[in-house]
Amino acid sequence: MAVEPALGDNLARIRVSKGLTQEDLEERSGVSVSTIRKLEQGDRKSARVSTLRKLAQALNVRTSDLFRPSPEPVSPLDETVHADLFALRRTLKPVRGLAGIQMPDLDGPVTYESVRASFLAANGLYREDDYRAVVQTIPPLLLEARSLVAGARSGDEERAALTLLSQTFQFSAQALIQLQQYDLAYQAISEGITAAERADDPLLGAWNVFNECWLFLREGRLEDSRRAALTTAEAIEPRFSTGDPAEFATWGWLLLWASAAAVRNNQGDDAEEMLTLARAGAHRIQGRELEAPALWAARGASTFAGFSPELIQIKAVEYAVVQGKSARALEIHEGVRPSGKLSSSTRHRYMLDVASAHAAESNTTESWAILHDLRTRVPHWLKYQSFARRVVDQLIDDRSRALRAEHAEIASFLGIES
Repeated sequence: MAVEPALGDNLARIRVSKGLTQEDLEERSGVSVSTIRKLEQGDRKSARVSTLRKLAQALNVRTSDLFRPSPEPVSPLDETVHADLFALRRTLKPVRGLAGIQMPDLDGPVTYESVRASFLAANGLYREDDYRAVVQTIPPLLLEARSLVAGARSGDEERAALTLLSQTFQFSAQALIQLQQYDLAYQAISEGITAAERADDPLLGAWNVFNECWLFLREGRLEDSRRAALTTAEAIEPRFSTGDPAEFATWGWLLLWASAAAVRNNQGDDAEEMLTLARAGAHRIQGRELEAPALWAARGASTFAGFSPELIQIKAVEYAVVQGKSARALEIHEGVRPSGKLSSSTRHRYMLDVASAHAAESNTTESWAILHDLRTRVPHWLKYQSFARRVVDQLIDDRSRALRAEHAEIASFLGIES
């Protein structure tokens, strides 16, 4: 989580208002005076969520009280990606006069099959973590999907086109969140929800809210993320006796987002309650085939099928890391048996949690090995992970000798001076 000057100001202000010295806060929280001083002075480039959580607990406030909701991206994008984003920005925010949205003419006819094929191809690029290529595919894809809606000749055709348009906006938001382009991502999420409402598909709308929760979590808007997830989960809650797997998966994922926000905001009991509900939903559909609704072009393999008891274990590892219970996180990790059903980003993020737990337990060899593996296999994904920077920051801060060349290369790749 990138640190704003306001975090240091807020931390110092709250600490003083409680009548505590930095040494008092160290004793209460277990966070060193050195770290507290650096945070208050704005000298730290990043702050671990577990550190902020300890400080908030010691000060008897919520974690979100310590910082503003819109942190700056950790590192700037290169100029080529900025150029690609300009085209995407024009597509997400088109010319809109009194005559309505003005779309450029397309070369040749647009069919549902052609747009669906383009959408599936773009999803393949996303799964390969090729974000620059994804950003380049989105503008023409959105234009085609909008044109498909405008040219629909029946109610069924319009519903199918709106479904595809909503998924395209959802997909666009995912890529933009990864690239830390939060305002554009919010625009895409809003458009995706609107298209899902027009298609009268509450589950599809809920998956756009899924991205909204992720966006809010990235921005530090913890309570907003929890509230968006819970209100949507309540609206689509399935009957345990008759609900189908798609309903349980959508509802369960929303509960996981709500619990993720709660655990980061010192609401551990609420987080555990929601995790327990999600676990019950996962066990309710365990062994049943998880298929996306018929009109949904691409979500099954990476989301529906990924909602499982295994995913709940992985989230339990994440929450233990957030709470500073690194030994417990590694204990849970020993019982996880990863399968091919999880999305690639879920698997990658999980390994960062394990690397963080190893770093906290001074298992530096294991932590660096995970980072090296991710650097080798998924560099395009790792490049945009601020959490990876925090893990490397901790490894560098705790080192007792000069960094090995391969470790220094990882730090340099992530923009960290070693």
